[in-house]
This record gives sequence, structure tokens and C-alpha cells, in this order.
Amino acid sequence: MQASNTTQVNQDGLGWCRRLASKINTNEYLFIVLLVLSGAIGVLAFDPYQIWPAYFVSSAAFPIAILSAHKAKQALYRGLALGLGFFGAGVSWIYVSIANFGQVSLVIAIAITFGFVAVMALYWGLAGWLSWHIRTKYNVLPLSLITALSLLAFEGLRAVLFTGFPWLLPGYAIQNTWLFELLPIGGIWLTSFIVLLTAHWFACIVWEKRISNALLGLILLALWGTSAWLNATSPQYVEEKETLKVSLIQGNLPQDEKWLADQAGPTLAYYQQATINHLDADLVIWPETAITYLLSQVEPHLKSFSDELAQSKTTLITGVPVWDKEKQTFYNSVWATGNGFGLYNKQRLVPFGEYIPFSEWVGPILDIFGMPMSEFSLGEPNQPVLQAGELGVAPFVCYEIVYPELVRKMIRDSDLLITISNDGWFGDSIGPWQHLQIAEFRAKETGRPVLRATNTGITAIIDHNGNIKGMLPQFVRATLEGEIHTTSGITPYVRYGNLPLYGLILLLIVLGIGTVYLDRKPAKS
Repeated sequence: MQASNTTQVNQDGLGWCRRLASKINTNEYLFIVLLVLSGAIGVLAFDPYQIWPAYFVSSAAFPIAILSAHKAKQALYRGLALGLGFFGAGVSWIYVSIANFGQVSLVIAIAITFGFVAVMALYWGLAGWLSWHIRTKYNVLPLSLITALSLLAFEGLRAVLFTGFPWLLPGYAIQNTWLFELLPIGGIWLTSFIVLLTAHWFACIVWEKRISNALLGLILLALWGTSAWLNATSPQYVEEKETLKVSLIQGNLPQDEKWLADQAGPTLAYYQQATINHLDADLVIWPETAITYLLSQVEPHLKSFSDELAQSKTTLITGVPVWDKEKQTFYNSVWATGNGFGLYNKQRLVPFGEYIPFSEWVGPILDIFGMPMSEFSLGEPNQPVLQAGELGVAPFVCYEIVYPELVRKMIRDSDLLITISNDGWFGDSIGPWQHLQIAEFRAKETGRPVLRATNTGITAIIDHNGNIKGMLPQFVRATLEGEIHTTSGITPYVRYGNLPLYGLILLLIVLGIGTVYLDRKPAKS
């Protein structure tokens, strides 16, 4: 059998879809523009919009762009274009932070934002390049499986390189679908793979007629069917324990005033008084760096306040900066006092916000632009969870909650999760909504309630099934009161991690390779 037969695409019944794609493919500039627009459409699947079909339509453009590319470089550019549209629309809130608080000109803010978006999009471009090479040289798997695996692999790299940025992963697009029920089993990476594979399969059945594609379709049908069954039966992987009364205080201090010296005292006084008004709560949470003094400065002055909390059996957990005199370094930390205790130092820092990667080279450039820099240090791994009475509390600062592996690691000794943040950096953009959605997914994955306390919003109480039980609007000074049920036990995802995903991938590869003989076998006349 000649090699050309292995790359044969079904030529019968091209249909309007393939004819249209063929015409568009003759005008590369038009194709690039359409890919950028297609990428941008995908953002509508995430919070605050949650139009989930948008991501499937957007992602379907990826295999079509790769299949019709004539060269690897062309596949790279097309993947890059799709990524530019997606991340340009999806993380546009980064511009808000840089322009409003970065102390740089409009041109510099746009340039930095575009640079960040381009780096994120490059992962998609490289996924396109890799898909084209695998498809051209080793055509033994369905194109949809090749493109889905390539894109998933580079999304994985995006999540870990240079501290990682696992934001807007494909799996977050499925909150309003049955696939949401697979989170306690396989986590965000399993749902991300199924989303990509589903979208790419529907795109590729127009182009490819292979037995392996039919088999792949049956497996996808089984996965979606299982999700529907889980949605109907609502199996419980954890057990509800005691009911906890909680109060989450949203101070709503404008970002440009938060760190002013004359605001530190009044801000602390507000949080103290708001807490005293809720001493009937078992747990009170203040946002990230609600205390702008160093812990060593403020702790002695809060002793009587902490004693009052302890007498009321109320635990206070708050964000506070910490200076380690021995190590001569700062930490962005979470402190528990009153009826609880413990100190946690943030393990995942925000690049260019809390630390400068490659600071010996990048720092002088940022000095030229006039950008302020922070230099927090990484907290040690394997820190103990905080204690709130008899309960273990796993704390996460700001975007630490977006790291599923970190959350999974810390969950085993905890009864609930808290995430404290200051999303005031991002103004009235879609960023805080995306951040909130990610917290909902962590609750569903781990079977633990999540309490989210923020400076300007969105403060929320999320139950162990990922449902929001209470929420404060943005940019108001208020206290969110509510009750949650702590949980015990662990979900399959917490126990096994990504093993279900790896097993599914291995199965699909084996079946895909195994059907190559059937695909190549000539039909009987």
C-alpha cells in the first residue's frame, strides 16, 4: 500500500462545509482574521457569559486550520492567530491592571498586554505546528485525537512553565453541561480533554472517513452518556459534617488607596468593628492583605482583640504581609487567630506582580518604563493547614486557587477551603468573574466548600458541589453571612489525580493505532 493511501481523505460528498473551507483557505489573510474572531468567540463560554456552545464552535476551528495548512509554519501561524483571539479577549483584564496601576503610558500598557497575550497564544501555535508534523509523518491516529492531544499537552505546559498560568482551560467552558459531573472523578484536565476531543471530532468528521473516527464517536457518546447519568443520580463522594456559621467581610477599599499610610489604621479599624458585629460566627474571613501593616507590627496590638475572638469561639483568618527577619524576605501570608491558629505563606506568586522572573534582566527594563515592582518570596511546600477550632482549613491566596494540583495536595488534611483575593487590580472587567468560576470548579473537584473573601468582589460562599450559596456584588462594603457544611472523605480525583485522564488517553491511542489496519484494508468490490 502506498504512503499516499495513509493520508487519503474522503473525497465523496464534500458538502458545503468543505467547499466553503476550501474557498477561505485560498485567502490566507482572510483565514487568519476569521481564526482570530473564532478564538475571541470562545471566551463567551466562560464566566460571566457561560454560553457553553461558543467554545465548541471556536475550538472546532483548530483542526480545520491545521488540516488545511500546507506547511508546518502555516499551521503554527494559524494556531497562533486562534490563540491571539482567545487570549486577547479572555485576559484583556490584564490591561486594566497595567494601565490603571502600573504607572506606565497607554502605549506601554498596550505593548505589555499584547506581549503577554502573544506568549499565551504561542502555546496554541506550537500545538498547531506539532499537530501538523504528527499528521503528516505519522498518520496513524484520527486528526481530532492528534489535535486534541497536542493542544492539551501545550495547555499543560502553559499551566506549569514560569510558575504557570492555568487560566481559561477548556474544561471551564462546561459548567452548564453534564460534563461538570466528571470533575470529582477526573478533575479539570479530564473535562478539558473531553471538550477538545468533542469539538475537534465534530469538525473532523466532515474531512475524514475512518473506522477509528466512528469508534472515537462511540467513546465520546459513552463519556457524555456517563456524565448525563451522573447528573441524574447525583452520587456523593464525601460526607457532610457539622454546620459552620461564617462571615466574609468585603472592605471595598479602592486599589489606589489601599496601600496609603494614612489608610492603614482606618482600614484595620473597619475590619475589627465589622468582626465584632459578627462574633456569633464560627469563622470570620478578611481578604488578601486586608491588614497592610506587617504581622510583626500589628500582632501585639491585636492581642486583646484576638482574646475576645477566642472567648466567643470565633476564628479570624486574614491576609497579611509577613517579614521573615531570619531569611530577610517578605511573604504574602494568611494568618489565623482567635479560636484558631496558624500561618501560611503563599506558594504561587503572580509574575511581575509579586515577583519579577529573571529579575536580573527584566528588572532594569521595568525600571526604565517606571513600573513598580514587588518582591515577595515563595512559601515552603508542604505547609500545614490552618486550624479553626477543631477544623482544618486549607488557605489559598489570590490565583493559587487556579492550580488544581496544589489544591488537591493540600485538601487531604482539611475540612474546607478558603481563598482570599484582591481583585481590585482588575476593576469592572471579566477577570474577577473568571476567578470566581475557577473557585467553583475547585469545590466540585475536591468535595469541599470554598469560602471566597475579596477586597472589592466577588465575595462568595460555595458549597461542596460547586454551587454558589451566597454572593456579594462588586464594589460594595458589606459582610456576607451564611452557613456551610464541612465535609469529610475524598473524591476519586483527590485520590487518583489525573490517572483517569491518562487511562482514557492510553485507551484511545491503542484503539486508534489498532484500527489503522481496518482503515487501510481495501473495501471488497
